[in-house]
Amino acid sequence: MMPCKIYWHAKLKLRCSSQIFLRITMQNSAKQLLEHYCKDADNSAFSKFYRIESPRLWQFLRNRGCSEDGALELLSEAFLKFIQVVCKDLRSPVALLYRIAINSHIDSYRRDKASPIDQLDIDIEQQADHKTEFQNRQDYIESLLKKLPQDEQNLMFMRYRVGLTHKEIANMMELPEGTVRRQCASIIKKLKQQWQDDANGT
Repeated sequence: MMPCKIYWHAKLKLRCSSQIFLRITMQNSAKQLLEHYCKDADNSAFSKFYRIESPRLWQFLRNRGCSEDGALELLSEAFLKFIQVVCKDLRSPVALLYRIAINSHIDSYRRDKASPIDQLDIDIEQQADHKTEFQNRQDYIESLLKKLPQDEQNLMFMRYRVGLTHKEIANMMELPEGTVRRQCASIIKKLKQQWQDDANGT
């Protein structure tokens, strides 16, 4: 390996190691604060956790398409639910908080009767001239989604409506990224097959 390549390879490894170390440190810090809150009834510890995590969660929701007011509403809802359950399981509190926020985000879309985004339509569409009994393809796609088990519906909403990456979903669900990828691919395959069956009248 050339000296310059060795240098950049080492620099990249150092950067990745630093990011992993920082992430672990932040997770441990959050866990310690919540341990003080849960075990010692230290409200100031939870307040500090809130001050650290609320701006990050708000920005995360904004990046996922929420309006400023919508992000604030989801943020408040997520923390209210979080504070009720966090002391039951302190293993991954930040992941738990984001999982609650994402589920609230999904629920808000359902309350608004939002349709799946175009990319899901593209991913499962088999025939451009396929005619259905529905008014448009989005209605048809939504009808297919409603036939899925609840956990698969949630996964599709996180991936296509909220726009999370496989890695982000994996972190929140505490699953290997490969597992999430396989689950998404399996669901898409199932939807494609249903589309094809309907197209063939079977």
